[in-house]
Amino acid sequence: MTFAKGITSGYLPLGGIQISDAIREVIDSAPPEETWMHGYTYSGHAAACAVGLKNLEIIERENLLANSQLMGERLKRGLARLLEFNIVGEVRGRGLLCGVEIVKDKATREADLGKALEIYNACLARGLRTRNVGNTLAFAPPLMINADEVDQIVEILGSVIDGLA
Repeated sequence: MTFAKGITSGYLPLGGIQISDAIREVIDSAPPEETWMHGYTYSGHAAACAVGLKNLEIIERENLLANSQLMGERLKRGLARLLEFNIVGEVRGRGLLCGVEIVKDKATREADLGKALEIYNACLARGLRTRNVGNTLAFAPPLMINADEVDQIVEILGSVIDGLA
């Protein structure tokens, strides 16, 4: 598995890979002529690694993973209330990564790219930043988000959809 931005929260570029013990054992036991070379110019850059370690320390100290689970469930529950609107086809997510699908018709789930863009722009004008990926409004708030901020996301999005639906 590859990972990047999350290890430093984007403060400095740093990425890596995570491999299973079985794969590691094959790499470690390979004869020298079959060694997997994977070092690059900026591999293991000291500053980026220091930021990554400090960031992981903060994530653990402030219990941000538990907060993201709790707030993610709150966000999904709030966004799920928007399914009452005919233009909301689906609400999905995992943790704090959530998506709200905008459709022309709930029964056929035909994508409504224009309406999704209109909702995106109206949310942005009200201070809510989202990302429209096709006809899905994607949300990825910070791990440290609190309940009031989650509720504000849902309130603004709901108000915008209500005004445009």
